[in-house]
Order: sequence, then C-alpha cells, then structure tokens
Amino acid sequence: MKGKMFGKNGYDHLLRCSSSSECMSVLQEQGYFEGSATPDELLDPISWQMLFDTKMAALVKKLARLSPDDCAQLLSECELQYRLESLKSGLRLMITDESEGLQSDIVRGDLRDDSLRSAVETRNVERLVQVAGAPALYGEISAALTEKKPLPFFEAIIDKYVLTRIWDATDMHDWIDKVSVQSLVGEQIDVTNLLLVVRSKTLGISAEDLQHMLVPASYRLGDTAVEAINAGSIMNALRAFTKTMYAGSVESYLGTSKEGDSLHPLDVLLRRQHATSCLSAFTGFPFCAGLPLAFVYLMNYEVSDLRTIISGKRDGLPMERIEQFLILQKVL
Repeated sequence: MKGKMFGKNGYDHLLRCSSSSECMSVLQEQGYFEGSATPDELLDPISWQMLFDTKMAALVKKLARLSPDDCAQLLSECELQYRLESLKSGLRLMITDESEGLQSDIVRGDLRDDSLRSAVETRNVERLVQVAGAPALYGEISAALTEKKPLPFFEAIIDKYVLTRIWDATDMHDWIDKVSVQSLVGEQIDVTNLLLVVRSKTLGISAEDLQHMLVPASYRLGDTAVEAINAGSIMNALRAFTKTMYAGSVESYLGTSKEGDSLHPLDVLLRRQHATSCLSAFTGFPFCAGLPLAFVYLMNYEVSDLRTIISGKRDGLPMERIEQFLILQKVL
C-alpha cells in the first residue's frame, strides 16, 4: 500500500516547482489522478480541489469494498467524515452569510452537488443535513443556530458525531483487528479533543459548551483533559497535556511559542505524531484492519500536504514557509 504514496522524493520535486500549475502538471504526468484531468483544468483551483476529493472518496470506497464486514463498516464511517466537510462548509456560509463566496468557498466534499448548493442558498438547514448524510444532527444544529453559537461549536459537534461513530465501529469481533484500529482512531480523537480544549481558551467558549463539544471517548488523555479545561491560560492547559503520550509534540510547541501565538504549529506537530503511528502499522502484523485504516489516514495527510504545496505555490510562498505546514514530509 505504501508504494502507492507520493513519497519524499515526490514531495521534494513538487517543492522545487515554480508554480501551482507546474505542480499539477507533475501530478498529472505521474498518473496521480488516474487520467481524470486535462491540462486546461489544472489551472482552475476548484477543479484541482475536486480531483483530490474524488481520489480520496474512490480510495476509501475501494478499500471498503475489498475488506471484511467489520473493517468495511469502519471505512464507511471514515468516508462519512470526509463527506461531512460539506456540511461544515455549508454551515460556515449560512452563519457568516457570505452568499457571494459560494462558488469559490465550497470546493471540498460534495457541496458541488446541486442539492447541497440549493440547501445553502435557501438556508434550509434540515435539507442541508439530510443531503450531507447526517439527518440525526438536525435538532442539535437547529438549536445551536437559534442560540447563535459560534462557528467552532458547529464544527465541533459535527466532528463529535462522526468520530463517535468511527470509535463505535472499532469495537470489532477479532481482538487483533480491534486493537490495531482503536490505537489509530483513539489517537485521532485525543488530538481532536486536545486541540479543542486549548482553542476554547482563545475563543471564549464556556466550560459547559466545551464539555458538550468534546468527543466522548478518551484514549490516552485521561484526567489531564479535566485539568486542562480548568486551567487559567492556554500555556497552563498545554502543560497539563505534557503528562500524556503527546508530551513530545506539546513540549516542542511550548519551547518555541508564547501565550497568544498561533496554535497551528501545534496542530501540525500532533498530526505528524499521528502520521508516525500510522506508518508504524506497516511494520506490524500485516493481516489486520489497522493496515487499510492507517493507509487511509496517511493518504488523507498526503492529499492535505499536496493541497498545501499547491496553494503555497499559488500564493508565492517560499519553499521553507510551505514546509512548516507539511505533515508527511517530515516523518517519511
């Protein structure tokens, strides 16, 4: 499976490209999109974003089709997570009322679908959650809109919904399968909750709302999450997390940052740690559900990195600046 990934040499090649269009040409020449684009389309940001989305959707569906029932169910829930990015985008537009940005802002997930686009334009929340594939979220989202909750609240409850489903799907019949997937999903949930707790300090989110937003599954955070929630500052909250398996990433961030700095470098460090765990899955028992799941995670990080490189080249950022935001390049 790893042989199908772009690899470090591929990263280096793209980083040396002079423009975003050259990057897309390189990907096309190497068959990254399996012949689904033409050179003219590569200049259109919406088109190349769609190509990445299509690639990920096709990959997860193929792996699910080839997997045993337990693993297939887990991968189907992972596919739902990618699809619900469209719900986040739709709600973002509704909340900020940026109807003019509809065409350019909605470039991920399935919001290019006419039904989703229509739901956003008419501000039909019930229709939006139905078409996005999460009708169970309608009541909670509708109530939050009435209460004028901030945008991060909506994004968090969507993540909570789908990550809870993914976690439930890790309860597999085979013990080896169960352990292999719970470690990877558990780490993803921990990272999501850790970042949410820390960001809540800057967003002014109440402890009550925060408890409602957190994914109700703790893999390796334990009681430190409660300690961090009650901390009086971002730095003190982060110091609480140095007692966990994420200490290396958190301490690295603490060593170079101060109160009020962007939390994005911490996000990148934690994703790199998760990516390292996913790569480790390929050195263990080869016939378990953790392997296709790890591959999906890694491909998602790869696609995220390629988007970052292309966007950085489009915006004229130097190579060193782009590399700061990459996940897999530093761990391959």
